[in-house]
Amino acid sequence: MRRRRGLLAGMALAALVAVGLALGVPLLRDRSQHRLERRADREVTATAQRTRAVLLAEPSAREADLRQAADSVDDVEVLTVAAGAAEVRLVFRVRVAKTAASVFGWQRAEAAACFAQVVRRVATPAPLERLPCPR
Repeated sequence: MRRRRGLLAGMALAALVAVGLALGVPLLRDRSQHRLERRADREVTATAQRTRAVLLAEPSAREADLRQAADSVDDVEVLTVAAGAAEVRLVFRVRVAKTAASVFGWQRAEAAACFAQVVRRVATPAPLERLPCPR
């Protein structure tokens, strides 16, 4: 009788652990994936800010030079460059791919965003503008 109760209690505990793992592991994996995606998105923003700093370092540069400066930043692709009378407007895309090892194996996250930066010939910098990316 005592042995049977111990066996039942052990089986109930094993079933509880199995259900807990079945529910908990996907939640932990999703949380880990979301954390990696947030890191990728933060890196996209940081790369865009670095690109902005590179572009604004030489406000008197020609549009070809500004395109080349933006292209020199890793993970940046210049989409358009439009020159006006006193300014140059660049639209660029930043793409970042992150991988990380976790208890659940390798996880991968990709993030991309498009930005526009106006570089004026005078020393008044314009803000970095986030845009929807073209398809």
